[in-house]
Parts: sequence; C-alpha cells; structure tokens
Amino acid sequence: MRIPKNRFYENEEWLRDMYLNKKLRLYQIMKICGVRHNTLKKYIEKFKIPRQPWGEAVHLAKSNHCNLSQEAIEWINGELLGDGCIALISSYSARFSYGSKYFEYCEYVSNTLESFGIKQSGKISKHTNDWGTYYQYKTKSYPELKNIYNKFYPNGKKIIPENLKLTSLTCRQWYIGDGSLKHPKDSKPAIVLSTDCFSIFDVNYLVKYLSILKIKATRQKNNRIRIWACSVKDFLGYIGNCPINCYQYKWKY
Repeated sequence: MRIPKNRFYENEEWLRDMYLNKKLRLYQIMKICGVRHNTLKKYIEKFKIPRQPWGEAVHLAKSNHCNLSQEAIEWINGELLGDGCIALISSYSARFSYGSKYFEYCEYVSNTLESFGIKQSGKISKHTNDWGTYYQYKTKSYPELKNIYNKFYPNGKKIIPENLKLTSLTCRQWYIGDGSLKHPKDSKPAIVLSTDCFSIFDVNYLVKYLSILKIKATRQKNNRIRIWACSVKDFLGYIGNCPINCYQYKWKY
C-alpha cells in the first residue's frame, strides 16, 4: 500500500490556502502530498472547498507540465522581446515558437528549452518565402506557458509586460533576436534594437530601464532603440558572451 509523503491535505486551513489562495492545481497538491486524485477529492468535498471548473481540472491533469525556474523565465522573456512567440493552443495552455534563418539557432533554442523541462513538438521544419529560407521550431503546449502568454499578450497583441526586468540573460537573448551592431564609416559602432513592433510607451519603458543600467540609449523616430557608441562595450559586457556560433558576429565590436 502506498504511504503518503505527508498528510497536509487533512488540514482544512492548509488545503484551502494551497487551493484558493496560492491557486495551486489539484495535480500540484497531489504531487506535494504524494496522494491520488480520489483521496484529495475526498477532502476537498469534506471541507466544502469550491472546485475549479471541471473542464479546466481535466485539462490540467492530462496536459504537459514544467516547473519554470527564474533562469527559464528570464531566457524566455528575452526571446519574446525579439522574434520569439507564444500562441494559445486552448483556454488553458500555450506553446512557444521561434523562426530563424539559422538551423543551428533553432537547435540551440530546442536544447535550451529542453533543459528547462519544455519539450519540442515534432521536428524543426524548413520553409522558404520572399526573404529566403528559414527554420521553424515549436514546443508542446504547457499551462505554465499560458501564464507568460497572459503577461505578453493580454489582449492578443504582444506588449512589454509591466515591471519586466532587463536582466543580463534577458538582454542577451533580446540582442540575439532583434539587435544589430552597426559600424558607421565615420564613427564608432552603435547597437540598434528593433523594437518598432511595440508601442512608443513600451519602448520608452525599455529605454528608461537601460538608463538605470547605466547604458545610454534613445528611442529613434522609427521607434527603434539606439544604444550610443559610448555604451556599446558596457552593454556587451553586461550581457556576457554569445552562446551560439551563428551569432558571434554581433559581438565583434
């Protein structure tokens, strides 16, 4: 007979706090306590705790799950500032996708997300359009990715989430996806970040955050961000080394 790891679920106050206040799902509480669904359901009913919609409960119990670390969230945030995308698959889950002209980078994305517990869906596919050949990567759907979707796409359009932190990892992935190192003939190199898909308000937020990091940047008329030549080295030093060969050229100051 299976012996539960602990019997916290028998405490009404604890169970209510986990389920109603901390918003843990049944499968999460089951995992903490080491019990089966029927056992937990018995105490939910005994304490008359309001249940979540049945459809959601069933979906979450059967769907893929991952435990996103802070590193994983920062990495995904950086990809979403650039060319990364999260799309809804159902009312309860979403998946991440990325398109790149480099197959090597899609493999890097796949391997990195795999290390975070997020698995690839199918194979990396090859496509051709007016711009040339590119590769497409997609993950399986996860309820945890929907939480990130809700922050970046509150109304179906990508925005900069309120209080988004520009950590070194987030900025590194952002720069890889949407940054370029410009080498004018008569002046020192500068960095341009292609933020024209965001609102002026959002871009101003990013510029202000960069200034807090002591990186001098301005919003250009085309709504892109320009990091001044005097701060290029500081920015590259802040984000660290490039993790993939195909984008090493962006670090050649």
